[in-house]
Amino acid sequence: MSAPLSPRLGLVLLVVITLIWGSTFVIVKETLATLSPALLLALRFSVAALLLVWVPLPRAVWRAGLVLGVLSFLGFATQTVGMTMTTASKAAFITGFSVVLTPLLSALWFRLRVPARAYVAALTALAGLGLMTSTGPVGVSAGDFWVLGTALAYALYIIYTGEAAQRHGALALSAAQLWPMAALAWAWAWPQLGDLRGITPGAAFSVLYLAAVATALVAVMQIAAQRVVAAHVAALVFVLEPVFAAGFAYVLLGESLGFWGWVGAALVGAAMLLSELRVRAEEPLPAPPTPH
Repeated sequence: MSAPLSPRLGLVLLVVITLIWGSTFVIVKETLATLSPALLLALRFSVAALLLVWVPLPRAVWRAGLVLGVLSFLGFATQTVGMTMTTASKAAFITGFSVVLTPLLSALWFRLRVPARAYVAALTALAGLGLMTSTGPVGVSAGDFWVLGTALAYALYIIYTGEAAQRHGALALSAAQLWPMAALAWAWAWPQLGDLRGITPGAAFSVLYLAAVATALVAVMQIAAQRVVAAHVAALVFVLEPVFAAGFAYVLLGESLGFWGWVGAALVGAAMLLSELRVRAEEPLPAPPTPH
């Protein structure tokens, strides 16, 4: 993907990426029936890191990669654990709350001025999450709170990536963070290594898809796309992720949020759009890659 893309093709790539991210919630949910969260992440990150081993990594990028790797691992770990106790569709929308949290945490971290609509978006999203997590077949569960931790970790990840991307190449950052992610996952999975003997062909295929397509390939595709698509436009495209995830969960798993659950999901989607819509005079926040 060394040749420049047209902006239109860049947008198409971003939609494809978001579709891939939406599919991962269903795949992870089903694979957790065979593999523990720790083993699933360890295998996924290791394969993805090996697939990007060809990327040159200057010494200076390792420190940023370590910070990003820790934040990304926390996001993946809380999400994967949470999905053992909640539905894939709810997990997707709760994870999307990170889009609302990002400008609010940016104000706290960098002392940036946050427009009033960011607070309106946060309150709208909270109302939507309340409807989603209090209705449907699962109701309020511990998994919902684990996935709220995911949204917080992802928001911090986005903020730090926006800062680190000013000093390092995006592809190098994507590759460097995978090694600490894999190391942390294997440390978590160490007591469960014996369970690898029982891995099924279906679980192995899922791991390969998550690592090769949803992690390594998506990183390369997104870098190529965001060279020609503005960050705030990319962020709007990413709002489609939980919609795709809920669609996959409905078709493949038979999950349904129920009427009020979908009303809540619509509120969360509206809040994400509201948080990302900016007037021209404002400086858009960066929308770097988010882990899925």
